[in-house]
Amino acid sequence: MAVLTQAQLLQGWEGGAGQGPVARAVALAAAAGGHSFAEAGELPLGARDALLVGLRAACFRGDVECLADCPGCGEELEVTVPLSDLRRPAEGADGVGEGEVCVRGRLVRFRALTSRDVLAVAPGGADSPDARRRLVSRCVLAVDGEAVEGGALDGEGLVRAGLTDEVLAAVAAALPSVDPRADIRLDLTCALCGHAWAAPFDVPAHVWADVNACARGLLADVHALARAYGWREDDILALSAARRRFYLEAIGT
Repeated sequence: MAVLTQAQLLQGWEGGAGQGPVARAVALAAAAGGHSFAEAGELPLGARDALLVGLRAACFRGDVECLADCPGCGEELEVTVPLSDLRRPAEGADGVGEGEVCVRGRLVRFRALTSRDVLAVAPGGADSPDARRRLVSRCVLAVDGEAVEGGALDGEGLVRAGLTDEVLAAVAAALPSVDPRADIRLDLTCALCGHAWAAPFDVPAHVWADVNACARGLLADVHALARAYGWREDDILALSAARRRFYLEAIGT
């Protein structure tokens, strides 16, 4: 992945600022992969997150620092996540993005979820059972060879199409098999109580935190130099880091 220019980084940040977490992730993935927002929204969630990890590796140095609460004793742990671990291909990551499950003799074909699916159903998160049901139904392609548009069906329609709660639960459980990058988990052990668990790692949230901090720092530099010298934003961003630092020191910031 090529390093984004500072102007491109600001463009990705601007596209995600004020948006929900899913739209922010899509905006950054679009900037990282050279896609339109719509194109990035159609990527499987794992492919989207792989772009974000690549952006993080290309544009920022160092590993990811984060916090995790131990579910055993509640202790807050400081965790360092090596970027090499996040970039390591997941087992089965090169799959076709589609799979099948058999539930009570019915064969259900499904595909990986995309950001477009999440934005259509639960842009703030699929926290309710109904939202999760509707989200999973969108990725069902066929039941016993008959095409299904699960996302367009209501509760009774889902049942008539064979998409009962049992079927949708089986599909949800099988989704990591077709898109393993979408479910990154860290194997952690609490130093205080010894409890071990697999903690989910939210790639978009951590990458956005880095991008947001960087963008705000860049804009603060632009503001200071534009105010002092009357320079345009493009000209300031075109300066090398060393020259920009000199001018900022010269005006006392």
